[in-house]
Amino acid sequence: MDAQELCVRKRLATLAADDRGRALLQLALRGIRSGRHEVTAGCWVDRGIAGCLFQHAYWQGVREGVFADRGRPGDWIGSMVGSAMYGDVIATIDAFDRLAKERYSDRERRTLRPDRFRIRTAEWRGAVDGMLVDVLAEAAPVGAGGGEAAVLATIEGRS
Repeated sequence: MDAQELCVRKRLATLAADDRGRALLQLALRGIRSGRHEVTAGCWVDRGIAGCLFQHAYWQGVREGVFADRGRPGDWIGSMVGSAMYGDVIATIDAFDRLAKERYSDRERRTLRPDRFRIRTAEWRGAVDGMLVDVLAEAAPVGAGGGEAAVLATIEGRS
């Protein structure tokens, strides 16, 4: 594990330490696991076919009735975690973007425009899923039974 992955995990752990942040990460993981959209990094959405961690949380929240399907996703996510924690969401997006560009994408150098990064989506999806499960398991509330199985049951909506 390198410094960039440690940074992402630290950002995720900050969110997971709060009940609202933890619920947001669980929505994201359920959304990613639904497989309806690809996972990208550092942006909210890529032409409606892919989204970052928090775009997946929004899409899943709409499916589950947590968020209304109108307005800006950032507004709904901000209302869920609160203004004080919204900065943590933005910092997490930045950390994911840096990790994705460095370790999970291919760089296309361009002369007159900024370089383009193409994320290796299958590899990236697996990495994001693994980090979320690990961090949520480590931050599991005391008395929750602990372990990955208990965390996954909570994430998947089973008791």
